[in-house]
Amino acid sequence: MKLLRKIWVIVLVTIFCITVNSAQGASSVFTKNLTIGSRGSEVSALQQILIAGGFLEIATPTGYFGPMTRKALGAWQASVNISPTAGYFGILSRARMNASIEPLPTINIPVKGIIATTTELVESTGVAVGTATILRGTTTVVAINNRDGSPIRLTIPKINVNAGFQYTGITPDGAMEIPNNIIDIGWFTGSARPGEKGTSVITGHVAQIRGGVAIKPGVFTDLSILRPGDTLSILNDKGELINFVVRESRLYDPAANATDVFAAADDGAHLNIITCEGTWNADTLSYDQRLVVFTDAIK
Repeated sequence: MKLLRKIWVIVLVTIFCITVNSAQGASSVFTKNLTIGSRGSEVSALQQILIAGGFLEIATPTGYFGPMTRKALGAWQASVNISPTAGYFGILSRARMNASIEPLPTINIPVKGIIATTTELVESTGVAVGTATILRGTTTVVAINNRDGSPIRLTIPKINVNAGFQYTGITPDGAMEIPNNIIDIGWFTGSARPGEKGTSVITGHVAQIRGGVAIKPGVFTDLSILRPGDTLSILNDKGELINFVVRESRLYDPAANATDVFAAADDGAHLNIITCEGTWNADTLSYDQRLVVFTDAIK
C-alpha cells in the first residue's frame, strides 16, 4: 500500500500540460509532401491546424487532401509569406509548420513495470481491424476487437461530448500515453474497463495551445461545468451502455497525493476523468492545476 501511495504521488506530480519545441528534441509532425489525393494521419494533422487557424471550413479532419484542403493551404501559405501559394505541402511548408507547432498537452505517468496493459495488440498494417487506436511510443497499433467490454464511445450530454476512444498504454520510457488529438478520449488500459469493479481512468485534452494561447477547445474544455448528479455514458464493444453519475470534482496541485484518483476505496465500479485546469504558466509551459471528475457506475 505504501508503494502504491508513492506511485500515485509521482503520478499527480507528473500530470502536466506542456509545450515542447524542436530545441527540446521533439520529433517533427510532418515528414511527407502532401498534395491532391494524399491520405493519412499527416493530412488529418494538417487539416486540424488549418481548421484551428480559420483557413479550412470543415467540422473535423477527414484525412483526405482534396480541393478544399488545397485552397485552405494556399491561404495559409499566403499568410506566412510562402511563395508560390499553390496549395502544395512541400519542404518549405513542412519546415514552417513544424517550427510553429506546439504539441498537444501531455500527461506523463511513470508506471512502467507497475501496471501492464490489459488490451491484446497487433501491429497495424494501415487497415482498421479493431475498435480503437492504441499509440505505443512511436508505433501505432490497433486493438483486436475481442468483445471484452472495452470502451468505444463516451457521451456527456450536459457538455455536448460525444467522442470515440483511443486505447493508451505505456511508452518505452514508462509514461502513460494519452490521445494524440484534441477530439478523442484516452482509456488507460492499465486501469479497469469502464463498468468493471475498480477504477477506470480516462483522459482528454482541454485545448490546443499555440504561443501560450488556447486556439481550439478540446473534448474536455467544459469538464469543469459538471456537478454532482450529472450523468455520462460509455458504450463498450459488447454493445452495452454503462451509465455513470458524477460524485464530485476536485482540483489538484501537482504535488498533491493522487492515490484516490487511481484506486477504488470500495468494491464498486468507478470512472475518473483527468484533464488540465487553471492558469497557463508561460515559464513552466504548464497549467497549474489538474481537474479530476469522480464518477460511479449506476447499478
